[in-house]
Amino acid sequence: MTAPRTRLERLWHRPFRRSNRRCAAPEAQSNRPPAHPGGPHRPPRGHSAPAAPGASATQATQATPAASALDVSRLSLPDGTELLLRPAGPADKAAALAMHERCSPAALRLRYHGPVRDADRYLEHLLDPRHGRSLVVAAPDGRVLALGHLMWDGDEAELAVLVEDAWQRHGLGLALLRRLTAVARAAGIGTVYAVTQAANTGLITAMRRLAAPLDFHCEDGTLVITATLAAGAAPAAASAPAPGR
Repeated sequence: MTAPRTRLERLWHRPFRRSNRRCAAPEAQSNRPPAHPGGPHRPPRGHSAPAAPGASATQATQATPAASALDVSRLSLPDGTELLLRPAGPADKAAALAMHERCSPAALRLRYHGPVRDADRYLEHLLDPRHGRSLVVAAPDGRVLALGHLMWDGDEAELAVLVEDAWQRHGLGLALLRRLTAVARAAGIGTVYAVTQAANTGLITAMRRLAAPLDFHCEDGTLVITATLAAGAAPAAASAPAPGR
């Protein structure tokens, strides 16, 4: 009998052996630790919408999260800058690609776990609503400054966030994560996870500020942060993002 694939093996379609070792938790985070940087460039993979109890496959594919979780809202930064947090889709591909062009190679490597050569192909998959939900933080002129994704993965969902370098440490990543976890709850998802590197301290800090229990696992040199979401918990207000990623 063939053993079932682990989460990361399904993500990357390559042989994988789970590591049982533990390492020091980031910034005194309790007992489930991060790994050292590393990990392959992840190819796109198929996702399907989560099914509500008793729902058919067709109903699950057509289901959408509660409208409040996908509302358009304003983000007011401490310096008075007004930004827009809104749902994203295929029509945002060009603006998202333009943001990629403004991001540093280091920021892109942390987001995509390696050199980005096929950004247009990845974005086409990530922005497809059949595979999950996407959000952007946009400037008044329409530029995309930050991009977040929630990708269905069975009874879990994967979180991913990219913030343009010039807009990091303004709370945009945290605002996206909070809204994405609200989308997950509305879709009946109780567990979300992010796959990254230990060097991505911005994402680690933002995940720790979600007010959700976290597990940190070392898996073949890659950090997997899993958050267990409390049913019905409301995200922090998006109108005043806290400083951070």
